[in-house]
Amino acid sequence: MFTFLAAGRDRRISTTSTISDVQLKLLTDEDKSRQKRLGQMKQRLQKESSRENRISALELKLKNAERMPIAESEVYMTKAERAELQGLLKVRESFEEQYDPKTFTKEHLEFKAMHNDAFIQLFKYCQDARDLSEEANVFFLDGPDGATASALIHKGGFDPAQCYVANRHESSCVSLRMSGGGLLPDENVVHATAAEALTASEPIFVDGVDGSSPGEYDADITSLAGKDGAFARVNFIAYYFDGCGGFVPHIVGMLSAALLRPSSDREHGPIAVGYSLLGGNKDVVGKELAISRALTILARMRGMKMVHPLDDPTHYEISPDIQKIGGSNDGTFTTWLLLQPES
Repeated sequence: MFTFLAAGRDRRISTTSTISDVQLKLLTDEDKSRQKRLGQMKQRLQKESSRENRISALELKLKNAERMPIAESEVYMTKAERAELQGLLKVRESFEEQYDPKTFTKEHLEFKAMHNDAFIQLFKYCQDARDLSEEANVFFLDGPDGATASALIHKGGFDPAQCYVANRHESSCVSLRMSGGGLLPDENVVHATAAEALTASEPIFVDGVDGSSPGEYDADITSLAGKDGAFARVNFIAYYFDGCGGFVPHIVGMLSAALLRPSSDREHGPIAVGYSLLGGNKDVVGKELAISRALTILARMRGMKMVHPLDDPTHYEISPDIQKIGGSNDGTFTTWLLLQPES
């Protein structure tokens, strides 16, 4: 056997047929190129994640500054920081989609597929617990390939009209819509962040995490335009915030926008929530704890409790092989939580 070192595991190529030196060189060169592409993708994702973290931190600081007297506000947030925020937002607006499934490893695709399966099973669990007169809806983030939408529709048997997606890249939105060759109704795909798409116009303030410093994990959820987000009045029983970076206030903001809406779950049944953190093991334990605490607070506000379904996956018909950390170079953390009625 010839062994080529690949990301995360060995790739073995059988020698049952003769491999010439030229063929072997091509295989070796391609494997090197593949690993280089993986490294470039990881760097792009890390750069995007860092930029989003900085934008979220500066936006939070700006909101705090706007509540202060002008003199105090200018000291709290400098002109340089305000200019930096404007520059970062300008880059975001012109930023092209970097999500490229062609560069994903086999292990990464399997990891994604397993969590799409978990999404399907937890949705079915939540749906079965309700007496619904019409089909329930799901909200999720998806890339231009529509991998999650495809899994829900083709494997889970979902009607495309049940599936709602937000994406901050216009080109990806075009790819996801039926008019652009995608699987989803045009009106079910919105060019916006998750929080923007779900935010209701009523101002809501949520304390993020007990025991944190003031403002550290707080989320101030208010529609930026003074009107409802595109999906603010749509009722969802399952959410999947995949690929949402690693900035805790940003994720808490999405959860708050989703779960503190007037139209959120009129039937008061269980709600499934999944999210991903980029960056693998780095600080992931602390971030998961902070998000779990925030979600516990949101659950209590709804008269609900939080359950960790991956502690007992087979109870929810989820594969017992599911892992929280995986993907390319173990660079993605994904988990699932259930909000259950107390009674």
